[in-house]
Amino acid sequence: MAENIDRIWHPNFEKYTEEMVKHPNYKGLFYERSEDGRVKWVVTGKSDNGQKRQAWWDKQCRKMGIPIEKGCYAKAARLVHPTKIKVCQCCGKELSIMYEYPDKRLLKKINDYFGLSLAQTDYTIKEIISNHCKSEKSAMFWIDVFNLNISQRFLDNNTMADIRQKIIDKVYKEFVTKESSPLSPGVMSNCPDRFDGFHSDGLCCREKTDKGRLSDNMKTYTQDRRAYEEWADGDFNLANRLMGEFAKGNKTYVCPQCGKRRKMTADHIGPISLGFCHSTNFAPLCKSCNSAKNNRFTKSDIDTLIALEKDGKQVISWHSKHVWNALKNKIKEDDDAKKLSIVMLHCHQNILKLFATIYAETGVDYLRRFLHPEYAFYDYRFENFNPLNLDKLIIKRKELNSANKQKNAERYVRVAFESLKEFNDKSNRKVFFIVDQYEPTIKKLVALIKSNSYKRADTLLNELIRIISNNIKKMLWR
Repeated sequence: MAENIDRIWHPNFEKYTEEMVKHPNYKGLFYERSEDGRVKWVVTGKSDNGQKRQAWWDKQCRKMGIPIEKGCYAKAARLVHPTKIKVCQCCGKELSIMYEYPDKRLLKKINDYFGLSLAQTDYTIKEIISNHCKSEKSAMFWIDVFNLNISQRFLDNNTMADIRQKIIDKVYKEFVTKESSPLSPGVMSNCPDRFDGFHSDGLCCREKTDKGRLSDNMKTYTQDRRAYEEWADGDFNLANRLMGEFAKGNKTYVCPQCGKRRKMTADHIGPISLGFCHSTNFAPLCKSCNSAKNNRFTKSDIDTLIALEKDGKQVISWHSKHVWNALKNKIKEDDDAKKLSIVMLHCHQNILKLFATIYAETGVDYLRRFLHPEYAFYDYRFENFNPLNLDKLIIKRKELNSANKQKNAERYVRVAFESLKEFNDKSNRKVFFIVDQYEPTIKKLVALIKSNSYKRADTLLNELIRIISNNIKKMLWR
């Protein structure tokens, strides 16, 4: 975002800039003053002055042992910052630069559960938990929403104050310090353009100051992060764009499930959390019905997915096809569909754990081959959009190689691998894992990957997934 140099500076921000440029932590970092004496806070990254700042930040990264790679300057900016508190240029609000605020998805869960109307930067997550963890029921909300490993024994034998502190400690250890979702910093990195390495406006004001981030505009750029985290097949860019079409406007329709007239949302007929594709195979549901469905599906959903396959459409991701193909034709009623969803969830979680192990042992090169960042380099427009009749939808595709498209491709790959890195800390406690039983085979697979025998590794990986899926099916399918 290009900063408007005519924007009015809040007095708190002016004070903040003076404190920062004089602080010894920033000694040697280039800045100038304008004729009125105000600090020239912004430079263009590619300008000569921007390159001076770039060189300073490179030096800081080397001093701190941070590799010069994507995300390195954000890490350095947080470590260098003397107070960890940034002042918003627009409203003067003090904001933590750490990942201490709920992202929008988590914030909605908090507001819905506790009947609140908090904005994203009203309170840090520590403050919210401190204010809204006063009973065992509310403690369970926080444990479940962050998937924390806190035993029932601990809950039974400790005071609410101890339980609350335990929850806060684990959230900060497992999420804040690791700078991971579902939390967000109060201000995003912008190095070397801004002197301190952060955007001048915080999350409190950014939608108002950056017109491209207004809610109505951002709705057309919906990105389903879950699809990246679940390593789902499918044209994620097209699927995201179509989800954005559902989010646009305020037109209402009769929900096919509850019969109430509501705005429609895009429901994955095959849940991506069970190994299905993130594609345009959507069904319209109102927000309430979509949320209630969660990752379950019905006999009717399975019939629809089988029909889509007969029409030549891919519905299942490559890594989950074994269990799907083995059981899809055995579903006779909704109870069978529910059992299938349980089997597929366990299979998919075990596959992700296998991927996480491979990534930890071999790095990104091998697994990256199963991702498709090339989907990012297209732009889509839609005609005849009607959420209740997607068969008449006309999709127009245009190849577009822009800086923003490149960032989207990079984000897709980054999130996919970040999710594997964090997987063991965030594993679903309701799922059992059998991957460790195959350690000798995994070691053989890792050896093949390290020797660049990718073709043989692919064969072994596919066979290992088949065996794991088959054994889980035997244990759970009755």
